[in-house]
Amino acid sequence: MRVAKSIVNRRALLLATAIGAAAATAATAQDAGAPGGRDIEELVVTAQRREERLQDVPVAVTALSGEALESLGIEGSKELSQVTPGLNFTQSVYSPQPTVRGVGTRGVGSGDESVVPIYINGVYQPFIMAADLQLNNVQRIEVLKGPQGALFGRNATGGAINIVTKRPGEGFTGSASYSYGRFNEHVGKAYVSAGSGPLGADLAVIARTDDGYIKDVLNGKRYGRVKDVAVRTQVAFEPTDNISLLLGVGHTNNADRTGSANQAYAGNTTARRFGPGVFVATRPYEAALNLPPNNKVLQNSGYLVGTFRFDAFDLNTVTGVQTNKLKATADSDATPLPALELFVAQGSRSVYQEVYGASKGDGPLSWIVGGVYYRDYASSNPSLAPSGTVTLNPNGTFSRSTNASSIKTNSLAAYAQVTYDVTEALSVTVAGRYTADERSFTNRVLVPTVGPLATGGKTFKKFTPSANAAYRVNEQLNLYAKAGKAFKSGLFSIVAGAVRPVEPETVTQYEVGFKADPMPWFRLNGSAYYTDYKGLQTTSRDPATGIAFLQNAASAEIYGVELETVLRPVDRLNLTGGVSILHAEYVRFPNAQISVPNPIGSAVGVPTGTQPCPAGVFPCGNNSGAIVDVSGNKLIRTPFLTANLGGDYTVPIGYGDVVLSGNIYYSGHSWWDALNRLRERSKTLVNAQARWNLPDEHTSFTVWGENLLDIEHNLTLVTSSSDTNVFARPRTYGVRLDYRW
Repeated sequence: MRVAKSIVNRRALLLATAIGAAAATAATAQDAGAPGGRDIEELVVTAQRREERLQDVPVAVTALSGEALESLGIEGSKELSQVTPGLNFTQSVYSPQPTVRGVGTRGVGSGDESVVPIYINGVYQPFIMAADLQLNNVQRIEVLKGPQGALFGRNATGGAINIVTKRPGEGFTGSASYSYGRFNEHVGKAYVSAGSGPLGADLAVIARTDDGYIKDVLNGKRYGRVKDVAVRTQVAFEPTDNISLLLGVGHTNNADRTGSANQAYAGNTTARRFGPGVFVATRPYEAALNLPPNNKVLQNSGYLVGTFRFDAFDLNTVTGVQTNKLKATADSDATPLPALELFVAQGSRSVYQEVYGASKGDGPLSWIVGGVYYRDYASSNPSLAPSGTVTLNPNGTFSRSTNASSIKTNSLAAYAQVTYDVTEALSVTVAGRYTADERSFTNRVLVPTVGPLATGGKTFKKFTPSANAAYRVNEQLNLYAKAGKAFKSGLFSIVAGAVRPVEPETVTQYEVGFKADPMPWFRLNGSAYYTDYKGLQTTSRDPATGIAFLQNAASAEIYGVELETVLRPVDRLNLTGGVSILHAEYVRFPNAQISVPNPIGSAVGVPTGTQPCPAGVFPCGNNSGAIVDVSGNKLIRTPFLTANLGGDYTVPIGYGDVVLSGNIYYSGHSWWDALNRLRERSKTLVNAQARWNLPDEHTSFTVWGENLLDIEHNLTLVTSSSDTNVFARPRTYGVRLDYRW
């Protein structure tokens, strides 16, 4: 143990030394002289619940404006991985799952919550199945890295994603675009804002549809189809200089069937146990299913955000309400045989209320104090589509099991943060949050026979402190050190129907970093961190039913470094880049529930040789579950190395100008399961576009392409009784027309 700790300490020292060297290089670069470029745009962020320059915030934040996201070809929340070092946004069937610095969301059920929560205009978004967002009317996006135990503290053990939309203002402005691409993809966006005096209103609409890119080789059907509609409208009202209100409502109808269009990974499917002639699709972007995949999320939301300004402080209120519904079906054996089918119907209703005050003034002491009330009711709804599984028994008959479950959550939290400027250069911040989550759970088996009502309940309480120190070396260089803790509350699994809750997970992270602007045209930010991860909630699947459930791993260890840069070395050229090096492994996980392929000719409950696999095929299906020690294995969905490089260059052509832009993203290999059996290969994704801006300054034409190298990689890969995967989209391309006024 002493040797292990010594190795860890030496590695942490090396990481800190590397960051220090980079900071020193950035600090001395200011003497080199600028090559005649232009100043880097200053971004104002709200990472500490008050407006501050990005470079003044002593925490690791990747912030991108709406214009930068458009230039880099980032159209949705899952694509943020390609421009954010340390963020890996994957998916488990119907559930998007972001991971920051190895700490990620692993649940797939309503009532569970993301450890990288999403906030829109400060409003908490609890429904994890709705985390796949298409971007429209975005002012900026901030990705906060590391545990946010105080200010964004609801379950934010990994970090937080803060989306800020455009705010309606004076005059009449707007934009509209239409894009047509491969697979008959149509995307329309519109944003209109109008205002006069104290009142303004806007409307944002996005609609997307395509024909799908996965072909059923037996019946010719297309899977992976998308049909999205999202509408959001806001009213801004500022009756006086001291009162600012923003009222918004939104509706989303997201039918993205991609995550359920399964293929048997490496041919490993339980259906092969029931006959050697079962057809299995083997080529990328092909399937052979008996059940058409479906995944539909309906969301209605409303929010009211208010700021009331007083002489000494601002009082802020955030109120949000949501209703969500999910309906999903999946052919979990990925063959024409109905050996394993999954039907899911879930919903939730939530209320979020936050009130916080933030001090004003130029004195050495500043503070933020607030409180949060959160209520959620999540359920499976058997009247719509029973959440259950169809299995083929060894005797050839079918059985169906269906559960109806619900989870009620009532949560109260209080937090505070105090910053004291010891000198003009040195400031110290301490913060803390106390959370009490009360959860109650019910479950009843409906099929094959109605069973008794099972109930459970538990309250989870935790205080999560944090502290940091920031030192301004000069106007071009800030240094900081931070230590923080966060926890994800325990919960009951609405998918598995278990009355025993999974216990909370806690994350403690130590970080050092710098933010440097050595030149007006050159920015370099970096950080190094060490994370102690205890009780992490990880997803496993029952090999008999395919139902996902959560279990606690004992502990994990994560450490890494990140660097980000922005450069404008010459006029009309903008460059951005980033790199993340990350080591993450289970330190102790002796009781991991895993799935392993059975030997040829054996199956659970079937005598050896009675239902053999095809000759020479291994693995061939019907995984068995086992409890094994995976201590020392790599954490799931945590590539060791990721890097991105993007930019744009404007070329005047006499009749308007042409903007050439693109982004290159590299991700090293990673693992989809704790056993480290299912490997995701390294990949390099390239997006690019050429936009012609007409001289009228309103109209532009764009030719765009995504995944231009046509790299085959997985959108999702899960294991239960079968191993199933869905390939992410291949090369896509198209044209777009934009008009702004």
